[in-house]
Amino acid sequence: MKLTKSHVDILRVIQRDATATLEQVAAAAGVSHTTLWRRLKELEANKVIRGRVTILNPEKTGHTVCAFVYVNIVSHETKHRAAFEKLVDDTPAIMQCFSITGPNDYILTIRVRDIKDYELLLMDKILSHPSVASASSNIALREHKYTTELHL
Repeated sequence: MKLTKSHVDILRVIQRDATATLEQVAAAAGVSHTTLWRRLKELEANKVIRGRVTILNPEKTGHTVCAFVYVNIVSHETKHRAAFEKLVDDTPAIMQCFSITGPNDYILTIRVRDIKDYELLLMDKILSHPSVASASSNIALREHKYTTELHL
């Protein structure tokens, strides 16, 4: 799907405020209510919009530890990648997982309540998993910038 200026205008508005009413989005994007509805359906059908969420403040919910974990798997065979990715999918504290280039196979972003929770997750789930060969971590000291808004 090729994004038109109208699509981009709509996406900019809803990325900033997913709670905006259809009328507010239509006005801000400069389109009619009918056009907005049709474009939103197009964007959803083409998976440009993957979902709509509320972004929580991890500090306010008690998830004060953010860790970045670099993981190497035992082999790049499909069965090992699939097993590791299932572990990731089944672990709510793992918020992001990217397959990456360089000396590591994956990078994970993990949010937990404290270091003890992180240690349990790392030792009992990640490092003990049969598909994992090794892992190393960095703990965030503070968050300088966080956004889910793509630059369009």
